[in-house]
Amino acid sequence: MSMVKKRWKVKIERPEEVYGDPSLYYTEEEIERYTRSGGMRRAQERIAHRILELLELKKGSRLLDLGCGVGFTTKVYQEEGYEAIGLDILPKMLEKAKEKGLKVREGDMRELSKLFEREEFDAVVSASALQWMKEREDLKKLASGIRYVLKRGGKLVIQFYPKSEEELWKVARIFKGQGFEGEIVIDNPDNPRKRRIYLSMKAK
Repeated sequence: MSMVKKRWKVKIERPEEVYGDPSLYYTEEEIERYTRSGGMRRAQERIAHRILELLELKKGSRLLDLGCGVGFTTKVYQEEGYEAIGLDILPKMLEKAKEKGLKVREGDMRELSKLFEREEFDAVVSASALQWMKEREDLKKLASGIRYVLKRGGKLVIQFYPKSEEELWKVARIFKGQGFEGEIVIDNPDNPRKRRIYLSMKAK
C-alpha cells in the first residue's frame, strides 16, 4: 500500500465530465464495444481480484456489486466462491450480465435501502463506477444506503477514478460521516495511467 506524496489532479476530460449521465455515454453501440473489449475485461478482472484481496472475506459470503455493468467483476466474485449480486441502472448492460448467467438487478445505487429493504450483505463492492456520482447529497445517500444493507461489521471496498486528490478526500470524509472507518489504498501512486484508488472500509 502506498500513499500519494503530493497533490494531483487529472487533466484530461473523462466521460463522466463530458456526459454527466452514464445513460448518455453508454449507448447500445458503446455497450457492445465495451462488452467485446478484452482489454476492458482483463482490467476489470484485475480490479475485482484486488478488491477481494482488500476484503479478506471468507468464501460463501454475500456480496453486492454496485455499478456492475456487463458483469466483468460480478463474474469474478461468483467464480471465486462468493454469493454475488450485481446492481446497475442501465438495463442494456444488465442484459449482457444475464447472458453470463449472473445474478443482477436493475436499480439506482442511491436507493439501496428501498431496493434491498429486507436483505443484508457481508460486503459491498464497486469498480469503476463511483466517479459518475459528483453531488455531495448523492454520495451521502449512497454511503447511507450501503451502511443500511451491510451486516454489522460488514466491509466495503470501492475502486473509482476521482478527478483529484481533493475529490478523493471529499468522498472519504462523506463515508466516514455515515459510519465507516478504514483507509484509502492507492496502487501505483506515481503513475497516473496505472494508478488505482480504493476506499477500503468497515461499518462501525
